[in-house]
Amino acid sequence: MAACCCLAGAALLASTGCSGGTTGASSGLASKEATTAPVRGMGGPAVDVNITPEVLASKPKAPVLSTPESAVRSYLDWTSYAYRIGVYAVATSTMTPSEGVRVDAYTQLNLQRKVLLDQTLVSIAFGKPSAGTTHTLLPAKEKWTYNYLSIAIGNKVLEGPYTVNYDTTYTVVKGSKGVWLVDSVKATPLDPVK
Repeated sequence: MAACCCLAGAALLASTGCSGGTTGASSGLASKEATTAPVRGMGGPAVDVNITPEVLASKPKAPVLSTPESAVRSYLDWTSYAYRIGVYAVATSTMTPSEGVRVDAYTQLNLQRKVLLDQTLVSIAFGKPSAGTTHTLLPAKEKWTYNYLSIAIGNKVLEGPYTVNYDTTYTVVKGSKGVWLVDSVKATPLDPVK
């Protein structure tokens, strides 16, 4: 789902352009009650998003970027978390800036629709990587479940649960600090995407 979301974000970016802005949330995100925080990405207006402390505390493990495969796994974990809380910037350590623009565009699309994407990777099987001089192509077969949640208090499920399978190819590059980063994702859904 993250792979397809990135592609949808690219389409949104192409149709709307990219304007300046900030991404972030208020320091109140650590409170013990549901938190409303204005969230704004590179291309959209601030939107009040309600997130429970439990969701905020469900951060993935620190990214492991030592191999292309571990980088893709970390990218999927962190983009899923970013979509769940509506803040793309939390995932940027796993991707190149160009992929960050696509992830932000998809996050903004969901916020404009007043939804959060709650997705879970059910399974992933990597194929044989194809290493080039500047990048590695890493194919994968993935299965995801997902729901669309309200940004209002309580984060009511608005749609779902759905299941989708993908054939994906990740382009992973070695960053300036010697870590692997996801640079782009090509995803072909094998089921209808809602």
